[in-house]
Amino acid sequence: MKKKINLKYPLYFKEFECIGGKCEDSCCIGWDIDIDKQSFRKYHKVDNDEMREMFHKNVHNNPDYTDAEIDYGKIKLNADKRCPFLDQCNYCIIYSKLGEDYLSNVCTHFPRVMNKVDGQFEISLDIACPEAARIILNKEEGIEFAQNDESINKYIISGTIDTKQKEYEDHPLRYFKEIRKFCLDLMKNREYTLNERMYVLGDFLYALEEECEYDCSNVLEFIDNYNIKEVASEYEKNSLNYILQISFFKNVVDSLNILEEIDSEKFKEATRELLQGLDIKDKEDLAENPHKYIDAFELYNEKYIDKYNYIFENYIINFIYNNLFPFSESDSMFEGYIMLLVRYSFMKFYLAGKYMNNKHESKDDIVKFVQVFSKAIEHDKNYMLEVLDYIIENGYDNMEFAKMLIL
Repeated sequence: MKKKINLKYPLYFKEFECIGGKCEDSCCIGWDIDIDKQSFRKYHKVDNDEMREMFHKNVHNNPDYTDAEIDYGKIKLNADKRCPFLDQCNYCIIYSKLGEDYLSNVCTHFPRVMNKVDGQFEISLDIACPEAARIILNKEEGIEFAQNDESINKYIISGTIDTKQKEYEDHPLRYFKEIRKFCLDLMKNREYTLNERMYVLGDFLYALEEECEYDCSNVLEFIDNYNIKEVASEYEKNSLNYILQISFFKNVVDSLNILEEIDSEKFKEATRELLQGLDIKDKEDLAENPHKYIDAFELYNEKYIDKYNYIFENYIINFIYNNLFPFSESDSMFEGYIMLLVRYSFMKFYLAGKYMNNKHESKDDIVKFVQVFSKAIEHDKNYMLEVLDYIIENGYDNMEFAKMLIL
């Protein structure tokens, strides 16, 4: 049953409609599928004998559930990691035989992302969905927001922030809405290049975090007095940083053991193309042939990143909105920034390395890769936590490291 609530949402949200079996990267393949308690009980009491037998066979209790409204049960995937309720044409049998009301909370809600900030519901879409990625990333004019009363079906709250809580009295979370608004406005400001905006974003959050170590009462004044133009003028691109960046991300690819540990065949194929393109046989390759890599990455950036930088702007703005940025990783605003920057730079690293291998690129290929990256890497919290731990352990959580990634 649909419920009417006041929603804040990006305008693109109204354009989305699930394309079901036509989707080239189904959310019902390759991911664990959670079942809420109400759906779990309905499944095991359904009148349809054939479906009840399928539910008994494939839907099981989750003894480690964290929220009865989300993961009370789990669907047992097939050997090829397909949901057993997908037919041969990739359409949902539960939907076709029993109707939409029998879909679980997770299956109804994805790729929607719902948060609640000071009682205000916010909704957006997850770029891990191919159709959502196409809609969001192709917005050359950028992303704008609206607020209205809307009817909505089952939903899951991903994150909640109540800035009035006493525990946030002397914490930057007290000013979450103002901080995030500054971040969104900055990233939408095309007076500056995307790299300049990313540099300013890091400087702003680093300086704000330092300010809040002593006194959080001046956050609003700090935001008002922050000089974007002055800080943007300090950004300088150093092409030699490509070598440091390639070395860093090559270590990340090796340490994450992507070819063995990641389930996504598309991301594995992208990784194989990347490694073939880089063709780094040993550590000396980068030192002995720096201009081979610098020239290749510069060429890719000039031909494609500069031309389609709105794709990455939209990715960043969508990430900021649906991940409660800058508190997207922890209570540290700068950790949230560093990990957003790592995602942005990691994707560009992959794209440039792949291009070195196949010498082919298009806007559609970039959009498809961002979606594949998001589904394979961002939805595996362990991978992102490992990267963050590696950064902190090696003392990279600072603006000097950030400058190395902003190219």
